[in-house]
Amino acid sequence: MLKLLTMIMILALVSCVPVVPKEQRSDLYRANAHYKLALGYLAANNPTAALKELLISVKLAPESDVIQVALAQTYQRKKAYSLAEIHYLKALELSDNDPRYQNNLASLYLDMEEWDKALYYFDQAAHNLLFVNSTVSISGKGYTYLKKKDYPAALAYLNEAIELDPRYASPYFFKSEVYRALGNLQKERILLQRTIALEPKFLEPRYRLAVVLLQEGRTAEAIEHLKTLIDLSPQTAMGFKAEDLLKSLSKW
Repeated sequence: MLKLLTMIMILALVSCVPVVPKEQRSDLYRANAHYKLALGYLAANNPTAALKELLISVKLAPESDVIQVALAQTYQRKKAYSLAEIHYLKALELSDNDPRYQNNLASLYLDMEEWDKALYYFDQAAHNLLFVNSTVSISGKGYTYLKKKDYPAALAYLNEAIELDPRYASPYFFKSEVYRALGNLQKERILLQRTIALEPKFLEPRYRLAVVLLQEGRTAEAIEHLKTLIDLSPQTAMGFKAEDLLKSLSKW
C-alpha cells in the first residue's frame, strides 16, 4: 500500500514539470529528490530525518499536495498534531478535497481525541464515490463511535464495513474492542480469532487474544499465541510486552 501511494505521489510531482517555466521545473526536480529521500527515511522509521528533507521540499514546491500531506503525516508521527493539521488542510485545499487526505485528517483527529471532527472527515471520505478505500473510512467511523462509547453506532458502522469487504481485518478487531468494553468475553475472542485468521501479522489482536485465552483458563493456547507474536516481531514494543507476559506465566 505504501509503495502504491509513493508511486502516485511521485507521478503527481513529475506530471507538473512540462507546464511550468524552466526555473520552476528545477525547483520541482529538487523538491522531488528531497521528497523521495524523505520517503526512504519514513520507511526506515526515521521521521526526524524525513522531516528535514520535507521542510526543504515544501519550500521548493509549496503547491504540491503530495508533499504537503507527506509533511503532515511526518508531523503526525512525531506527535506535532497542530502542525500536522495545518498541512493536511493545505493538502486538502490544493487537491480539491482528495478523499485520501480527508481520511488521513480524520486519523489525525483520532490522535487528537477530536471525535466529532474525525467523524466529519471520515464521513466526507466514505461518501466520495471516487474513493477506492471507503471501507477504511466507514471502519474509522465505527472506531470513532467506539471511542465515544456509543457502542450501537460503532457496531452498525463496523458491520457495514465488514459487509462491504469481509476480508478487511480491522473492523473485526474494532468489534472485538466493543465487546471487550461490553464485557462479552466469548464474542471478543471469536472476533479476535477472525482478525488474526485474516491478518496473521496483526500484533495487537494476537496479544489481546492471548489475554482473553488466559482469562478463560486456556493457558497453553495463550502461550502459543505469545510465542508466535514474539517470533513475528521480537524487537518491537508489542513483542517485548508479549515476552514480559510470557515470563510472568512461567512464574505461576
